[in-house]
Amino acid sequence: MRSPTRRTGMAAAIATHAVLVLASIFVLIPILWILFTSVKSTPEILSSPTTLFPRTATLDHYAKALSGDFRSFMANSLIAAGGATVLGLLLSVPAAFGFAKFAYRGSGGLLSFILVTRVFPPIALALPFFLQFRAIGLIDTPWGLVVAYVPIVLPLMIWILHGFFRDFPRELIEAAEMDGLGVLSTLVRVVVPLSLPGLGVATLFGFLVAWNEFIIALTLTRTPGGGQTLPVGLSTLITQFQVLWGDMMAAAAIYLLPVLVVTLLTQKGLVRGMMTGATKG
Repeated sequence: MRSPTRRTGMAAAIATHAVLVLASIFVLIPILWILFTSVKSTPEILSSPTTLFPRTATLDHYAKALSGDFRSFMANSLIAAGGATVLGLLLSVPAAFGFAKFAYRGSGGLLSFILVTRVFPPIALALPFFLQFRAIGLIDTPWGLVVAYVPIVLPLMIWILHGFFRDFPRELIEAAEMDGLGVLSTLVRVVVPLSLPGLGVATLFGFLVAWNEFIIALTLTRTPGGGQTLPVGLSTLITQFQVLWGDMMAAAAIYLLPVLVVTLLTQKGLVRGMMTGATKG
């Protein structure tokens, strides 16, 4: 006969799995809707009542998406998001390590100020960015977006890495100092290799923030061949007379796939890094 404690544990496990299944379905339905809509014909998309699964599948929308300016949009997105992430990582690692291990009077306030900038809505930064970037000739270039995205991703990456570096074992740092390593050498040769889960989390989230940004890209870019990213390109499929749902869903599906692939490949390291940061915090 099962004990009441064991029955309670099994009931809790079943309830937990049921909640997780429902949450997974809730998250997956929009993704499945995009994928299935992208292979429907235009009449079927506009038919009422609509259905989730296509009656007849077609790849015409993918052909149209790939034959236009999609490749320029995608290249600009990769340059802007990738460049901002790399630059943000190079700046956030020493900044977070300094805040975590070399605190001084006022450093806590400075760190709070940096983190507060993360809550600024992008629309508040659009006009100042436009005026400054127009003056220095960085309008309608993906490299201008790299510079513009750094202030957006940098506070997030500093906040994530600060939680990892804050409780990094002081003994390892002191041992490195006894071996004659300076602060920079200790950071590069000791701290960074042992903080790869945290670096992975910061890099992934920083990339996703830049990858999905729309307002600043819309403000600072003008043409597909210049610097327009794919979120801006998707908005051009909403015309004055109609919404090209099929082409939009096809482009969105392609835009979504790299993110899903990267997330699946880094899932174990991502979970390990987030759990490490949670236990340290």
